[in-house]
Amino acid sequence: MHKWTWAFAALIAAVMPAAAQSGDWDKVVAAAKTEGSVTLYTGLVGSGTTKNIANAFTAKYGVRVDILEVRATELRERIRVESASRRVLADVMNTSGTQTREISMGDSTIEKFGALPNLAAISKDILPFWEDREVNLPIFNLRYGLLVNSAQASPPPATYADLLDPKWKGRILADEFRAAGGGQSFFAVTLDKFGRAWHEKLATQAITFTRDQREAERRVARGEFAIYLPFLLNNFPSLKGLPLKAVALAEGLTFTPYSASLIRNSPHPNAGRLLMDFMLSKEGQSIYATEGIGPVTDGVDDKIPAEIRALSPKLLGTRNLDPEDKLPKLANELYK
Repeated sequence: MHKWTWAFAALIAAVMPAAAQSGDWDKVVAAAKTEGSVTLYTGLVGSGTTKNIANAFTAKYGVRVDILEVRATELRERIRVESASRRVLADVMNTSGTQTREISMGDSTIEKFGALPNLAAISKDILPFWEDREVNLPIFNLRYGLLVNSAQASPPPATYADLLDPKWKGRILADEFRAAGGGQSFFAVTLDKFGRAWHEKLATQAITFTRDQREAERRVARGEFAIYLPFLLNNFPSLKGLPLKAVALAEGLTFTPYSASLIRNSPHPNAGRLLMDFMLSKEGQSIYATEGIGPVTDGVDDKIPAEIRALSPKLLGTRNLDPEDKLPKLANELYK
């Protein structure tokens, strides 16, 4: 197994329902083609990956994929409102595993997706912290490092402690810590690993916050800021030719497991299940890997771009489930 394939303990075969019989799954495929389309709400904003998955799925099955990209907080609210109004438009939700678990605990907007052939066929192990397995399908991992301006941050920070160096004051751009997403995950993980005192010092660096991840990359390239954090490593290949460098700090990368879930009372449930199964197929996982996104199955990690594979894959941690949602309040208190 390659070091970039993030497959871990707990056998799938021991915890998942038995594989769908081929005849039963043929009926699902036929019904999905009759439904003709599927709507995917995703929190992966600004990446071409979702469109590439959709195009490959449509080419294979003839089922159109309609995509809505929104930040995690808006995605959750849309799902809730649609369910409450009984006007469900989404079929599949694609967001962080933590948010999926929070949604599944708080209401009944997510449906059990049942047996999927490609999930049952996985002989390797997947994420040990993958919870609520009947509604929470792991499909990929997002890995975060730093993005630095090659001229302004030379040498770049090498450790998390280096981010506290006064020379970076006013020169750090960050994804919003107070809203669900990569920034809040970074806040949660570093709070757990380095403590409140580390964040109190980081807060003195006069950080500028943003919710536009892709524009943030350009702002660093233009020299408005020396550092952007946390930076989605899968975006780096699209920034070739710009004076930018991706950095993996010595202690490791923060990361976010991403899941797919079936929406209850969705208009195209068969097409939804078929799309979810496709995401775990060799073809689907190869698309994620080619885009620099961490696959959850073995055998496709060699497709990850070389410039990403060259970075250390050491992990620092991921955000844990926080039912009381204390993080936004604490982040707001520290970063006023």
